[in-house]
Amino acid sequence: MKKTGYFLKWALSAALLAGALVSRPIRAEEPFDTGAIIAYLKGTYHEAQSDYYDAYQYYLYASSREPGNTRIMLRLAKVAAQVGDFERAKEHAERLLESGEHGTEARLILAEVEYRLGNNARSLEILDELRAREDAPLFEVLAFYARVAQQAGNRAEAIAALEEASAIDGTDDSVWYDLGILRAEAGEMEKAAAALGKAIERNPRHATAHLALARIHAEAGRRAEAKREYREALESDPHSGSAVKELSDMLYEDGEFVEGAALLDPFFRDGKLEEGGELVYGRFLYRAGRTDDALAVFGKLLSTMGDRPPILRVMAELETERGRFRTAFGYVKRLIAAEPGRFENYVGALVILYAPQREPASPDEAVSVDEDEKRKYLDEAAQRVAEDSAENNYLVGTILRKAGETGRAEPFLLRAEKLDPGNEGTLLELAALYSRTGRYDEALRRVVPLYNRNSDDASLANFYGYILAEKGESLDLAEKLVSKALAKDPQNGYYLDSLGWIRFKQGNSRAALDILLSAAEKAGDDPVIWEHIGDAYAELKERAKAREAYRKSLELDPKSRSAADKMKKLGDR
Repeated sequence: MKKTGYFLKWALSAALLAGALVSRPIRAEEPFDTGAIIAYLKGTYHEAQSDYYDAYQYYLYASSREPGNTRIMLRLAKVAAQVGDFERAKEHAERLLESGEHGTEARLILAEVEYRLGNNARSLEILDELRAREDAPLFEVLAFYARVAQQAGNRAEAIAALEEASAIDGTDDSVWYDLGILRAEAGEMEKAAAALGKAIERNPRHATAHLALARIHAEAGRRAEAKREYREALESDPHSGSAVKELSDMLYEDGEFVEGAALLDPFFRDGKLEEGGELVYGRFLYRAGRTDDALAVFGKLLSTMGDRPPILRVMAELETERGRFRTAFGYVKRLIAAEPGRFENYVGALVILYAPQREPASPDEAVSVDEDEKRKYLDEAAQRVAEDSAENNYLVGTILRKAGETGRAEPFLLRAEKLDPGNEGTLLELAALYSRTGRYDEALRRVVPLYNRNSDDASLANFYGYILAEKGESLDLAEKLVSKALAKDPQNGYYLDSLGWIRFKQGNSRAALDILLSAAEKAGDDPVIWEHIGDAYAELKERAKAREAYRKSLELDPKSRSAADKMKKLGDR
């Protein structure tokens, strides 16, 4: 029963549509070709499913059974153009024009064929003819005209055609989208944004319109609006790689690391991030403070991609921040092996070796490197400094100063000062270098302008006062400056050391000693403070205590020449 019903249904459909298919009168004695009708119906079904190849085969068969049927001829011409059989499409369209039937549709097909063959000028001629016909679907013609004109490089004509089309039917989101893109290409960004906004009003889930509008907002500096549109694009199309990448870049630039990590979390979980995307994701995790998650991501990338410098660099940074210096130094050495000519790699090694920002996370994470190897990294970095980079010269100069090589440090710091005259870090480093080498006027020449620029800075006030004390002049001003710093931070051991040193320079060694002992208690083991304590004891003729203080200073800084010389004066080697 089901099978019989199925065939009856087809027969009934064929009978009902026979009138639509046959374009000429049928005499009673003419046989009716049901095979052509059935093939035609199957063709329309496949065409509706965008299965143009199968539709084409059915229309060919129907045309062979009914060669003069203009309805079949029209369908065959349309689908032939879709499958790329342009000769057949053109042949049947011209036959339709000769028949006098379906003239408008035939001209549209001919315009499409010429466009697909790259004959844009001829396509536009045909479309111009259609624009003048009253029976032509003007909206469709204008939309097509805009596409061909754009391809031909006639942007102004394309924009004019789309403007006219939007006035006929303002509900079509594709017209507004195309108009927005063309306006953007013409540099008319505000008009482009307005057109894209209308496309989105008509179709809120138009992902590419959201993406294009986001780019316009981003270029105009409207970052909040751009981020909103990027998120809307992803809401409409979660697989939009462009939206993910561009929004991620923007979030990273703006320091919104938590939001960036949250954006990429689901893509990473679902395995939808490529290696480059996973690298960005790991950086977000790192900056968002999700250190363990970041290490897991970068560790995975390292195992799959090998010793890639960007990954090694981040792993070294992560481990350095965690105080795992030995592990970090291992990554830096691999990084240097991968990129032996890169300046930043040697700086990474020097930061770990000379200026770690914290204590090792555990005793086995301390780095033990002999002086020759340290010097090798320092020399390599010094050779690779770009002369036009204030930051790089500052870095090398600072590390050299911390390594005790003040003579080598000075030219780098002076170059950094010349390139960036007002940089506070460079000026303070030079002041420290000159103060340590007894060139106090040079030190003051850097510190005084900084203090005048920010007199509320307690550390600047203290440093200024300490240099005056070292120079041994303007001690009243020095005391005023250091007292100002202590008023803000009374428990600061270094500020107390400065005050104690001022008292010593004022000739009051007993008062100085009391303050310096308090400074040592609060600041912890500092070689300079203990040397000052030794000086106070020596001045008070308490030689044994002076020797003990100098010995402690030397234990903390074995390279201190001044403490060693003072020990010799007391009779100790």
